Amino acid sequence: MWDHNLFTPTTMLIRSLLIANKTVSRAPLRRTWTSLTRTPESITVHALNDATFPYVWLRDSCQSPESVNSVTGSKRHRTSDIPLNIAPIEGENGIQVTENGLQILWKDGQRSIFERGWLQIYASPSAEEKFHWDDTIKPQLWNRDSFPPFSTLSFPYQEILSSDKQNAKAIEQLCKYGVVFVRGVPKEETSDEKCELWRLAEKFGDVRKTFYGIVWDVVKLKDGNNVGYTDLPLGLHQDLL
Repeated sequence: MWDHNLFTPTTMLIRSLLIANKTVSRAPLRRTWTSLTRTPESITVHALNDATFPYVWLRDSCQSPESVNSVTGSKRHRTSDIPLNIAPIEGENGIQVTENGLQILWKDGQRSIFERGWLQIYASPSAEEKFHWDDTIKPQLWNRDSFPPFSTLSFPYQEILSSDKQNAKAIEQLCKYGVVFVRGVPKEETSDEKCELWRLAEKFGDVRKTFYGIVWDVVKLKDGNNVGYTDLPLGLHQDLL
């Protein structure tokens, strides 16, 4: 039997809404900047690939003028000053989402603002590595077949001295591959004060004094107890690791 009560305007409207809601629920959820998960020890920002930031780290990394010297960029506090159980205050005011990032009001009374771009830098090891240029000078393993061409690792001495760009490039290659070749180093001066090798070494780092001295001559000795004091070939090596 036909029941007209099943198709009243009200029931039709409810049926339409149920169908619409069911359709919407099937669509994939889109994560927004406001999608956060808060725990007693940390906060997870789902919009940053579920990056989790511990509270103690965030409080220590506070970017406010009260926490960071605006001139030097150094912290005004010690890391050990931050309680291990530091956390935002309870309620909605503890962590607030702003247009540009997050604002946190801590239980110790400090207010921190973290811009979204800053959080993105520390959202993953790869992002932080790229920010610090660690990916540029990351050591590269190599063997005989994969060793870079000589032209990539070879630099004229005068270019190292006169060009900061070339010097930086040489340092980059040294950090990545552990070896760099410098051509045309003068060898006329042999005194400690004017030795060109000393000058060259200072382009790559600080020269430290050892029990051999600051610089020294590699010569053949009659009873040399080190390959450096014999006439044997001195190939690539690392001293006294």
